[in-house]
Amino acid sequence: MTRSTGSGRDAAPQRTSAPAAADGADRPLLVVDDLHVQFRTEAGTAYAVDGVSFTVAPGEVLGVVGESGSGKSVTSMSLFGLIDTPPGKITKGSVKLNGRELIGAKERVLRKVRGGEVGVVFQDPMTALDPVIKVGRQIGEAVRVHHKVSRAQAMQRAVELLQQVGVPQPEVRANQYPHEFSGGMRQRAMIAMAIANNPVLLIADEPTTALDVTIQAQVLDIIRKAQQETGAATLFITHDLGVIAELAERVMVMYGGRVMETGSVKEIFTRPRHPYTAGLLASLPSLTRDEAELTPIPGSPPNVLSQNPGCPFQPRCSVGRDRDICRAQRPPLAEVGPGHFSACHFPDETPQPRACVLEEAAVGAAAAPETGGAATDLKEHS
Repeated sequence: MTRSTGSGRDAAPQRTSAPAAADGADRPLLVVDDLHVQFRTEAGTAYAVDGVSFTVAPGEVLGVVGESGSGKSVTSMSLFGLIDTPPGKITKGSVKLNGRELIGAKERVLRKVRGGEVGVVFQDPMTALDPVIKVGRQIGEAVRVHHKVSRAQAMQRAVELLQQVGVPQPEVRANQYPHEFSGGMRQRAMIAMAIANNPVLLIADEPTTALDVTIQAQVLDIIRKAQQETGAATLFITHDLGVIAELAERVMVMYGGRVMETGSVKEIFTRPRHPYTAGLLASLPSLTRDEAELTPIPGSPPNVLSQNPGCPFQPRCSVGRDRDICRAQRPPLAEVGPGHFSACHFPDETPQPRACVLEEAAVGAAAAPETGGAATDLKEHS
């Protein structure tokens, strides 16, 4: 891998694949390499995921962030065969969990992985839970699929899990239907189901969407404690930069179905090397400067029904909007610092955020007071 040391055509970095975690283990738990996912629609082929590569180390929390439609959820659901086929199709790429290839694996193999080695907290628990089956039975079924236990034993395990995620009166709640739970309670039930079999990888797909800030903090704290207790690696998908600042160790920024930048939380928030990441940070409100104004990213996200030969962010980019290389040549994801990768022809020209943006983002996440996230040791930047 080479490092970009300047700007211009000659300084375009060389392509790398699946950048590893900065402090990851020798053998990553999850390795995704050059993943491509397409959907057939009446309007044409949608290129939802276009060459995504990343790794997740054992016990690591990787935050995936980007605007709606950037490919975050499709990427995560594609890893274990959860996209509808048709219209969806994985056209290229490799996904390895503990060294085992999952692309092309038989359904019976994937069924053992889902809910067993991999637990998923879906974005909308009301649609993820079956409305006509009691919550305890649904959690118990997740246990029985992977273990030879009786219905009574599975129900007892469900009650224990509901208690573990902070559901009051778990014996009573286990015998209620999803519509009898509040939004926050349903999300707790989803977390209980996801950790039922002590997974090695936990995927949380925007688990705090549509919840008020107080409940968001509680749900995030439960996910954090579940991850710590199980030791599972976590892929945390969100559009909330504050959540990323508080929860994640490493960040992957996606746009137009591609990885734009990846690195540690400290590096991404204090020294981004892609204009899109800088744009996301600039759109955060300031908690310390009354006169500060939000700086929106101009334009609209790219149309996934067409493939731009250049950088997908080029039409909206303050750095590459008028540069021919950005229009014509897709920038590779290349190393710009230790453990820090950017898909930009001119990473050194990226606008830099205000000094205290990381700490402000973490405070804005409304995290639980006892939480110690990535921002706690970065006060020197404010």
